[in-house]
Amino acid sequence: MRIGTSGAFGPHSPEHPITVTVNTSMTRHGGVGTTLERWVERHLRVLMLAPAMIVLAGLTLFPTLYMFRAALTRISPNPEIPWEFVGLDNFQRLLTDPQFHVGLWNTIVFAVSAVAVEFLLGLGLALLLDKYIRRLNFLKTILMIPMMLPPIAVAITWKLIYEPQFGVLNEIMFRLGLPLQAWAGDADLAMFSIILADVWQWTPFIFLLMLAGLASLPAEPYEAAAIDGASGWRQFWDLTIPFMKPIIAIALLLRGMDALRLFDLVFILTGGGPADRTKVLSLYIYQVAYRFADPGYAAAISLFVLFVTVALSTWFIKRMRLAD
Repeated sequence: MRIGTSGAFGPHSPEHPITVTVNTSMTRHGGVGTTLERWVERHLRVLMLAPAMIVLAGLTLFPTLYMFRAALTRISPNPEIPWEFVGLDNFQRLLTDPQFHVGLWNTIVFAVSAVAVEFLLGLGLALLLDKYIRRLNFLKTILMIPMMLPPIAVAITWKLIYEPQFGVLNEIMFRLGLPLQAWAGDADLAMFSIILADVWQWTPFIFLLMLAGLASLPAEPYEAAAIDGASGWRQFWDLTIPFMKPIIAIALLLRGMDALRLFDLVFILTGGGPADRTKVLSLYIYQVAYRFADPGYAAAISLFVLFVTVALSTWFIKRMRLAD
């Protein structure tokens, strides 16, 4: 295509027209490219998250579906014997299995007790050290050490602490003139011993969450409350707790779900004893699957724990939203 330019001087005169070639195919394809770019821009977040979501879905859905299938069948220890479909028989056994009832009760006692103590201690330490921890950052590192240790290492450490003859705890009891105890071997103290070890390990987790929440609180409402003459307790109850409610909900939810799957401490410290006082559901699932060679029933118990965890989490989240 020719384009003529007017000018009195120079090569760009009518005698020297400029020839410009327009690539119409590039224009046509440019429209397609622009549409694709706009689509990618609109769905960029989904595209960026897609690889991770696919991996997580594969790692989550496949074991869950496999567990559903196993829970509806009777699986023989002999791999040559095919799986036998039994429907809901494995779930019906939950209603009449006394060992399951014992494990369920022990799990509830542990989860409620441990999470409550950890929350109260973590919140109390955060309130106590909120004004000073920023100057003493090394305290954060010290308090984080228990939660950074592997659960097996924590269990072995507390097993040595609870050792009846040479353990540190009984040595302290002896020096104080108090009677020695078989901490993990006493039916009345075994659950308390496991709760104490768990509190030692996971209170720092609650503490760090509460400390982060306190650091993010606005100062203006507290200044206004102080001017109005509100006491420290009134400020805590009317300001701190409402502001901290989302952080508290997350802390309780995470620790509650984790407490329901307790295994390491019980397995190392007590093995579920004495007299099944510390047999929790996770340990019972392990025993059913590997000691009693009944994977189908173990899968049914696992699904029960999964359903209970999801139901309680959903209910808790809804209650927190309604409270807002």
